[in-house]
Amino acid sequence: MNKLALAVLAAATLTLTACGGGTDAVSASGGDVRTPDETSRCTENMAGGTITMGEYVMLPSFSPGQGHYGLRGGAQSAAIYDRLMRWNPETAEFEPKLAASLEANEDNTVWTLKLRDGVTFSNGDPLTADDVKFTVGLHKDPSTASTAKTDVDEIETVRVLDPLTVEFVLGEPWAGFPFALTRSAGEVIPEEAYTEVGPEEWAENPIGAGAFVLASNTPGQEVVLEPNPTYYDGPVCPTLRFISIPGSQATLESFQNGEIQVGYLRGAQFINDATQADEQGFLSEISSGRAIVMNNGAAGYDGIFTDERARKAVAHALDRDLINDRLTGGLGQPTSALLAESSRFYDGQQGPEYDAELAAELVEELKAEGDWNGDVMLLTNTSPENIETGVIIKALLDAVGFNVTLENVPQSQQAARLFGHDYEMTIGGLNPSDADPSASFTAYVTPGGPTNNSGVDNAELAEAGRDLKTATGLDEQIAALNRFQEIHNQVMPFTIFANAEEFVAVDESVKGISPTSSGVMLFDGAFVTDP
Repeated sequence: MNKLALAVLAAATLTLTACGGGTDAVSASGGDVRTPDETSRCTENMAGGTITMGEYVMLPSFSPGQGHYGLRGGAQSAAIYDRLMRWNPETAEFEPKLAASLEANEDNTVWTLKLRDGVTFSNGDPLTADDVKFTVGLHKDPSTASTAKTDVDEIETVRVLDPLTVEFVLGEPWAGFPFALTRSAGEVIPEEAYTEVGPEEWAENPIGAGAFVLASNTPGQEVVLEPNPTYYDGPVCPTLRFISIPGSQATLESFQNGEIQVGYLRGAQFINDATQADEQGFLSEISSGRAIVMNNGAAGYDGIFTDERARKAVAHALDRDLINDRLTGGLGQPTSALLAESSRFYDGQQGPEYDAELAAELVEELKAEGDWNGDVMLLTNTSPENIETGVIIKALLDAVGFNVTLENVPQSQQAARLFGHDYEMTIGGLNPSDADPSASFTAYVTPGGPTNNSGVDNAELAEAGRDLKTATGLDEQIAALNRFQEIHNQVMPFTIFANAEEFVAVDESVKGISPTSSGVMLFDGAFVTDP
């Protein structure tokens, strides 16, 4: 191999943005989608103005490794830190960003990264290979609680070859390794500055090499970022303002009322409303986007879902077509499979089928053992669509013998409790990228991993996850995913009830936004036409 391995994985994370440049795509919910023109970039004469984005879930903090996903504040994190690599969904390739190049050896076990020369952090310190090595160490440290930990745990050794060159030695071959550097593992932390203030202060006052610096932060509510005058990749135009809006319906209304210029929408019905209104934006179709996550025993939980029979009962109790009809009017993509049919890895994989009789038998069997009466707690968030989802799922589970109590909390609190394992059963999503689904699936089943939100600890499933990463070639990858699906169906740490669509609506006045992996938007080239 092979320069950069840019085209190692041939499908885009944002699968339907490949038309680019203001052309049309078709959403799975049936509407035409105009994708924004991302080819223009900020120039000095365009400086000024404010872009306000309505977030699905705000970034919990600026601690290392928190900005993995677009639906959880990834744009805020990337704006501060930038990233070593970018996944370009239009070309289906990995591209250098903070990096100048990334090359692999023949078996994809050693990757050599060269940094751009002359890049500085916003405090003026130069970005060096030592900072990259330090950053990997932070992500590996369990006390950091980085969502990138599973990705960087694949790295056995980081060698600094010179001030601008780093060598990553992996424990096993990973053809998709550049993908890790497009996510929060690619957000470089300056060693000297971080060490000086410590992790608690850093979480509130970060320093990065990105296009923006932090102006103000009201946790869970609002983050304001200002242009970084020393950004390496040219002038930065707007002020960015990120705000929390409860639910996609309210986000779409705020977008159409002109209160925000960018809005993160999730859910087929709201995306259909946006596309029917001819709103432009970046659309992505997400495998495993809607799931019931069950606590398999994390954080000391010893309730009913430590028994796989209870987890299988939930999986078989879900009438996914009914859920789709009730929630989206039939516009969504009901499924029990881990992969969407649109995925290049889809090979007919199937999850558990709807079987209410079998579900009831399993529940009755558990009750007959005398230690459980059917009571379970389902955690949802307070957005109207998620409250409705909870009500429907409660009805289906109650019908087979569960006795479900609903607990509704704000979105940010639900996310915090999911990642903190403070729940019994909750509604979530896995959101693997089709650029490299092995990274996400492995992270979700690795015992003790920071995104193993179910707490599953099953050796056979974990081994199947590792096999996904080491697989090379499409046929071998598909075979590994088939095996992973089979074992998942037996262990059932979570159960899928639909794929998801995500749509980042972008106002006509905003130009130069570009998508990368995991639904994250990059604003370094953004500007407003009438600031």
